[in-house]
Amino acid sequence: MSSYQFELAFRQYIAAFDGTNDLSPAEFKSLFDNVHHKDFNYLFKDARVIGGDGMMHLKAVTPVTREEIYQLHSKHYASGQKVTLIHFRKIGLDCVDIKVRLVNGKEETTVRVVNTLSNSQVVLSREIDKSFPLKVFGAKCTNVVYKWKEVGTYQTMM
Repeated sequence: MSSYQFELAFRQYIAAFDGTNDLSPAEFKSLFDNVHHKDFNYLFKDARVIGGDGMMHLKAVTPVTREEIYQLHSKHYASGQKVTLIHFRKIGLDCVDIKVRLVNGKEETTVRVVNTLSNSQVVLSREIDKSFPLKVFGAKCTNVVYKWKEVGTYQTMM
């Protein structure tokens, strides 16, 4: 049920990015809070680096906090960025794969993110590099590990 509630909140959130910039900062913050968990972290895709041996390596990027993402999204909203949902797929237990198109003026890009949900909010987002298809599987495995930790936190009396 939490993925359904998250989907509704997420669709309302991206609907705000229609280029009109007609929401007050308090309304935008409320939409952001409905989607993002208080412990939210965002992992950008790994950076490609050419090593001393001439081979391409992936360098892990440090996670971005909820407040940093809020500042980034606020800046994009204020600039009139448009966001279009390309796909929203449930790929596991409280895990969704989302792909969106971002348009800001003449610049256009697509972003694919695998999200781990907790209490109908995204707690971990991992940006996926489309040139590495197994990254979705890896992000899904990370989701399973997170959910096991979450279940261990809220043990039952069995």
